[in-house]
Amino acid sequence: MPFLITMLEIQFSGAMLALVVDLGQSRYGRYRAYVTGSVALAALITSLIVFLFSWSPVFSLPVLIEPIQSIFSSLYSLDRLGLLVILTVLVVGIAVGAYCMVSFSPDVKAGPFFALLMLLVTSSIGVISSGDFLTLFLFWTGISVAAFGLVSFDRKDVSLESALKYFFLAGTGSLVYLFGVAIVYSLVGSIRFSSLTLLLQQNNGISALFAMVMLLVGLGTEAAIFPFHTWLPDAYGSTPALTGALNGRVVDETILFAMLKIVQPLVPSGASSSLVHSLQITLVGLAVATMIVGNFGAIGQSNLRRMLSFSSIAQIGYILAAIATLTPLGFIAAVFQIWNHGLVKSNFFLLTGIKGESYEETDLEKMKGIGRRQRFLGVLYTASSLAMVGSPPFGMFWSELLIVESLLAVGSALFFGVAVIFILNVFFSITYYFRIINKVVLTPEERAEQTPKYPKSIVVPVLLLSLSLLTGIIPFVILGIIS
Repeated sequence: MPFLITMLEIQFSGAMLALVVDLGQSRYGRYRAYVTGSVALAALITSLIVFLFSWSPVFSLPVLIEPIQSIFSSLYSLDRLGLLVILTVLVVGIAVGAYCMVSFSPDVKAGPFFALLMLLVTSSIGVISSGDFLTLFLFWTGISVAAFGLVSFDRKDVSLESALKYFFLAGTGSLVYLFGVAIVYSLVGSIRFSSLTLLLQQNNGISALFAMVMLLVGLGTEAAIFPFHTWLPDAYGSTPALTGALNGRVVDETILFAMLKIVQPLVPSGASSSLVHSLQITLVGLAVATMIVGNFGAIGQSNLRRMLSFSSIAQIGYILAAIATLTPLGFIAAVFQIWNHGLVKSNFFLLTGIKGESYEETDLEKMKGIGRRQRFLGVLYTASSLAMVGSPPFGMFWSELLIVESLLAVGSALFFGVAVIFILNVFFSITYYFRIINKVVLTPEERAEQTPKYPKSIVVPVLLLSLSLLTGIIPFVILGIIS
């Protein structure tokens, strides 16, 4: 379908135009962010319109686009699950773009920022719609470049250190991934995702399993799966709120969906049951370790952004657990969780930016009582905390419930144990989210300050939280898209 290529062209053109428009910064003065941001938002919104208008033709069938008929052709494939993840990326991208447009000061280099935002969104959509290992790698490289630029955007020492840490780990993950691709191609002579089914059906044994593990570990490095998670709290916890809202939601969850695409051909595949079971055990081990490390890391944090970053690691473990089932229900649960987590966590990071963009200003001790003084802000922090622990009527209640159902539906003792661990982790996360409510909303403020006016940017987290609430009230609408 040409709509996918059209979306990518619109976004790339928007990125270039934002840079060109920003060259006339001296004429725009304090309206610099508005002008360049309007260009980027226009491109993103136009892409969203093209996407929504093209929804009907692709609603029932996968989209296959093959420009060149050769073994190295760039093959794009998109199904119902990918549709929702693309929608998540576009919604988060538009929300962060709108937030930055009204909150950036005139001295911020808005043109490069919005160009990086567009590059990140474009590359993420490319990864989501890729149909072979080479296409995925090329767009993944675009994600890494954009994410590196956004993490180091404010050029502070802590940001540059975090960016370098991210750069080296992402580079290592890319090499591991390419090693896995080389093994797959040497065994079956193809780089398409569907070749994995043939690889396992040929019963190549250790070679097949090793290739799969290399592919998933390479991607898992960028998705912040244990033990490659250490870069995420530094990269997204110690940098401005907009970086965590954009990178943390778009990058991690796009790469998780790429992992889903790789294992998706195995359902059903007719492959050796022992190989599939070994792969499941590997994924389960990584998922359980990731969710435990994320939640225990979050409870020991005194800074809200680092706490939210560790919480994101736990959520990555939840999504990976659903993927590990290697069942259609598990894939649906994983994608539904990606949608809900993307909305709520982006909203939460942007809320911290209202208090202040610097790392020090989001220390919980310095945030005491701000939700009590500013009642509406307190309501938003409370609602966001409840949404993150899966409290009804927010959307994450249904996606977490669906994850439990998918784990139990496998019918094995292994996944029953994972379901129990998952539920315990969700309850454990209540402790540090209640701590946020207690510090920010319930604790009296130590110093009486004049109540400031609410900034215009507060509209963006309100809309994201409202969308999560709407998903919780009518979850069947979203589930109808992907099931």
